[in-house]
Amino acid sequence: MRPIEITSEHVTKTYRTRKGDVVALDDVTLHVAPGEFVSLLGPSGCGKTTLLRLIGGLEAPSSGRLQIDGEDVTAPHPELGIVFQTDLLMPWRTVLENVLLQADVRKTRSAAVEARARELLEQVGLADFGDSFPHQLSGGMKQRVGICRGLLHAPRLLLMDEPFAALDAMTRDQISMDLSALAEKAGTTIVFVTHSIPEAVFLSDRIYVMSARPGKVAAEVRIETSKPRVLHHRLEPAFLEKVAETTAIFESLGVFGNVPASRGAS
Repeated sequence: MRPIEITSEHVTKTYRTRKGDVVALDDVTLHVAPGEFVSLLGPSGCGKTTLLRLIGGLEAPSSGRLQIDGEDVTAPHPELGIVFQTDLLMPWRTVLENVLLQADVRKTRSAAVEARARELLEQVGLADFGDSFPHQLSGGMKQRVGICRGLLHAPRLLLMDEPFAALDAMTRDQISMDLSALAEKAGTTIVFVTHSIPEAVFLSDRIYVMSARPGKVAAEVRIETSKPRVLHHRLEPAFLEKVAETTAIFESLGVFGNVPASRGAS
């Protein structure tokens, strides 16, 4: 089935609070092609998660138009998968049963669905942990289970809200490779929220750089390295150049302050 296409045209999101209106997103226009891996990259509070929630149909924009496959987003898409910052595993269910949770909720559980759940666990190195419980897993293993759960019904659209934020650097690297391989195989459209420039460059086809609140699309960065990617790609000049390019954009936006003057300056 064809992956999903996303279009945002002049989308603004304003929250009303006791202290007045707070503009979280301002005039956001972007496009995600079918099967693309696109990252929303920006500082804390810039509206990345808000935009993800709008795409997911969990909230409505205050103005502007947001469409999936040419139709206005008014509710969560039936072929949507979501992976959150925390794994949100049910402690009383085994790893396999946690992956199968959405199948139980959708009432679609079958031998074929169970076989897919086991296949996904095998792909992320957890084939031997299907009967284990969450308390027996490391943080990285739990997050892999969450990713498998999000991919179980082969969603056409996968939204990921900083899913690696709580992990150590080595675990993030490993899961990034897992995700890169899984995404390439599935062909799913993925929108990924992160604060990490190297992570965004490693995973993405394109990056939308967002300014500080109110969040706007400040720039677009295209990543043309072949996929799936492995860690040695991070040592290649093309990767380092894209990290430098993206960092320079944030410097121009004033996100990274107190840049020291060059040597020899008076």
